[in-house]
Amino acid sequence: MASSAAYPDADENLEAIITRIEQKSRKIETLLKQSKPVEALKTALEGSPLKTRDERCKSANWIVVHRALMAIRDVDGMFNSLDPEYYDILMK
Repeated sequence: MASSAAYPDADENLEAIITRIEQKSRKIETLLKQSKPVEALKTALEGSPLKTRDERCKSANWIVVHRALMAIRDVDGMFNSLDPEYYDILMK
């Protein structure tokens, strides 16, 4: 296994991804406090790190998406209001 010192950009990219997820999490909490759960879910899905293999990034992003999903009471209505592009992201 390669050390992280051999790939400094990889560490910077992972840290940048984690930072973006943390910022997204704060924005989602604000939207949820404003009773905007569908907007919170859209925000959670936008910019998801789909191509990363890092489990920290995947886990952190899933926590944010899950938080937004759990705030939605009308799931059918939510799916009707989402653009189809979000379906693919949600499934990944």
